[in-house]
Amino acid sequence: MKLILITNIIVCVCAFIGFIYGIVKFFKPGKAVYAQMITLAVGCAAFGRLYQVVRLLTGGDMFNGFQLGVFGVIGSLLFLFSANFGAMDSLADDKTKKFLKYRLISIAAPAAALILYIVFILLTDLPGSVKIASSLVTVFVMQASYFHLKHLIFPDVDLGIIKCLRPYNLLALIYTFLCLAEMIVIGLGNEVGIMIAGILIGAVVIGVIISAERGIKKWTI
Repeated sequence: MKLILITNIIVCVCAFIGFIYGIVKFFKPGKAVYAQMITLAVGCAAFGRLYQVVRLLTGGDMFNGFQLGVFGVIGSLLFLFSANFGAMDSLADDKTKKFLKYRLISIAAPAAALILYIVFILLTDLPGSVKIASSLVTVFVMQASYFHLKHLIFPDVDLGIIKCLRPYNLLALIYTFLCLAEMIVIGLGNEVGIMIAGILIGAVVIGVIISAERGIKKWTI
């Protein structure tokens, strides 16, 4: 359990570094709302992880009962989804048949998330609280991952923003599945898996905010 605590502290620090970096870079007059929503996604991840750290420090664990920290994960996924769905997708996809194949291919991401959920969570003998939390996370993973995959494979538009943000969308897509993977290993009680998933999440969260900043900067030059 000490190793899990150390892992969560590392992830918490990484997430707060990314959050502060995003605030400094994006919360200024004239900055894109899209980038601010990504920053808030990282902030949700940071505060959700902070709850986990406090819980572990006060004698709790990650295996019993409903974890309120899961709302930080859900919040981060919701902001990532909202950024792409509300602020970016309309710039790329005009909803005509010309881009239909990209919409269909993008369904692969939520479909994969659903399959992982069914195999490793729904059909397993896990506590009801774990299944509820995992179900909530899976719903938002499916929503966010669809648009991250879509914008990763979508042909570039005249504005050029889609191409510039592909590194960000790749890292954000990885983040969504790491969130689901962490829920799976928590449900299985696999401490090594929790450590690996957590450390990867910490690294990816920093990468998400940095790649978003670089992509937007490259697009606006």
